[in-house]
Amino acid sequence: MDAKTRSAVRTQANDRCEYCRIHQRYYRFTFHVEHIVAKQHRGTDADDNLALACHYCNRHKGPNLAGIDPSSDKLTRLFHPRTDSWKSHFSLQNGRITGLCDIGRTTVEVLNMNAPERIRLRVLLEPEFFVQ
Repeated sequence: MDAKTRSAVRTQANDRCEYCRIHQRYYRFTFHVEHIVAKQHRGTDADDNLALACHYCNRHKGPNLAGIDPSSDKLTRLFHPRTDSWKSHFSLQNGRITGLCDIGRTTVEVLNMNAPERIRLRVLLEPEFFVQ
């Protein structure tokens, strides 16, 4: 993947993780341009398959395309930043991200979005959390 593509993904994401929405400036690690559908699952380097992800979300997501919905115990696909609306799948309150539907719940679970340190950081950031 070339530098131009990486830059375009970062710009499109406004330097925020497209899963947990935390801005790059709050981490000392550079966010990853990740494959939404991993190459091992025939994902490509096309723009519609690339997303900006913090190291935490990217590490937990790995090559997963789906997980088990904690409410229904059914296999459910994960949130797709290019085709799904964040606000339709998640809400944020008191630092916790809540899944509003099966896809949201499953993504919160698989990506471990509500680990205590992540909640603490979001509590500090919440007033500006969705400022783009």
